Amino acid sequence: MLDVYTLDIPGHVQIMCVFTLPPMTSPLHNVPLYRQLADRLAREIEEGKLRPGQPLPSELHLQQTYGVARGTVRMAMRELRERGLVVTVHARGTFVAARP
Repeated sequence: MLDVYTLDIPGHVQIMCVFTLPPMTSPLHNVPLYRQLADRLAREIEEGKLRPGQPLPSELHLQQTYGVARGTVRMAMRELRERGLVVTVHARGTFVAARP
């Protein structure tokens, strides 16, 4: 979501945009953030939003989108690998695994 605010200063127009990102569940929730992220991505895979062979978004993109740390993203990727939902290819990225 994008909220736009306009500030009028005589002779100038300034526009300030504020991006509202989809929030993760509260860090106070009893499920760790990495697992919440892994569950969200697993849902997207199961619903077909992420298809077999398709690359997952980059670590940086996931960090910025969900407001989490790099370590959280890496732990979520490890969780998805352990579930057999993704495969990581060194220097290429992480991809949705083929379904058996």
